[in-house]
Amino acid sequence: MNMKYKFKTVLTLIVLICLCIVSTGCERQIVSEPISKTEFMMDTVITIKLYDSKNEKTLEEAFDRLRQIENRMSKTITDSDVSKINQNAGKNPVKVHGDVYYVLKKSIEFAELTDGAYDPTIGPLVELWNIKEEGENEVHLIPEKEKIYEAMNKVDYKKLELLDDNNVFLKEEGMILDLGGIVKGYAADEVKKILKDKGINSAIIDLGGNIYAYGEKPKDKYWKIGIQNPFEFRGSYVGIMSVVDSSIVTSGDYERYFEVDGKRYHHIIDPKTGYPAESGLSAVSVVTKNSIDGDALSTSLFILGREKGTELIKKLGNVDAIFIDKDGKTYISPDLKDKFELKNEKFNIINNEY
Repeated sequence: MNMKYKFKTVLTLIVLICLCIVSTGCERQIVSEPISKTEFMMDTVITIKLYDSKNEKTLEEAFDRLRQIENRMSKTITDSDVSKINQNAGKNPVKVHGDVYYVLKKSIEFAELTDGAYDPTIGPLVELWNIKEEGENEVHLIPEKEKIYEAMNKVDYKKLELLDDNNVFLKEEGMILDLGGIVKGYAADEVKKILKDKGINSAIIDLGGNIYAYGEKPKDKYWKIGIQNPFEFRGSYVGIMSVVDSSIVTSGDYERYFEVDGKRYHHIIDPKTGYPAESGLSAVSVVTKNSIDGDALSTSLFILGREKGTELIKKLGNVDAIFIDKDGKTYISPDLKDKFELKNEKFNIINNEY
């Protein structure tokens, strides 16, 4: 995506997919080795594992669909629908594929729902800051305030028009669509549809940290999902969640950033300030049934902060979240309380009662 804004970016929920889990007084027998396929696309490493099927063609079909989505919705592929919309900003409407139109419609819904915390036209600010993966920003300057102000003036989802017959128009020249904050969620949901149609009931869909734990884990029911410690190296966990047939998407400040004078500038840009969000949070993990919802919401909740984010969750229903602030306080939604096991005593769990 450019597949950039949310790589969310890229945010490492680590899936513990070992099939033999040892717990006190109990041994789990390995059912079978899953079949899996891994490719690099959408600017990230994608892996799909099937636990109750040996059908390689199903994996191929799933990856073909992912490739199709990328080719239509990446802003870095010059002939994608999204690139064509950007190239014609302020000039002409562009007719797009139905799935692109659907994702844009959902993008506007979430922009309205979050009062612009999520904004699919964030592209000018993302390109201005150009924050890459950790280790790739050794020399990086903070953009000038005037440049930030100019880019902010090109960010406004209300100037994204969805017209009849799948036509889309950006009303001002220089506007840039960037679906990086939602498209991986949509892609995960599309893979889930394929697996369901093929009669598959147990799989892990890992789109660069956007996880869909599909169905039940064989012989164990619950998938074990590690929630990344945002203050330490990759693979260090705050705790483990037990889930069934759920999407888990995380946004945080710890993977794509640079530092100037001891201050971290991360990749999650607040459209209302033009700067990396300063909400007091280091990470937000969102648990939903539809991954497209979790993808857009994880970015939004990170920008809104815990209090406003909690209010939004209360209104929505069927959404759970884990908020981790910069002091290590970890706020858990009521429905996750019995599904989350703390693994790091440096963190303090607080029940985020609604």
